[in-house]
Amino acid sequence: MGMEFDPLTALTATGVAGYVAIIADSVARNDFGLSNGQIRTIALIAAMLIAVGLATDFLGRRLGKAK
Repeated sequence: MGMEFDPLTALTATGVAGYVAIIADSVARNDFGLSNGQIRTIALIAAMLIAVGLATDFLGRRLGKAK
């Protein structure tokens, strides 16, 4: 089974991610009482952790093929 790009799946995933972000923002602001700056800081830290994970996975696969 080949990996093919499916635009409908990509659009659906983007839409769901947007809705999850809106709900997470609402919960963080209304239930936890976080300010915009605190939410922004947490979001940036989470984005950096995700980027490091993706980079580690990508580089690990490339280095594994070089052997």
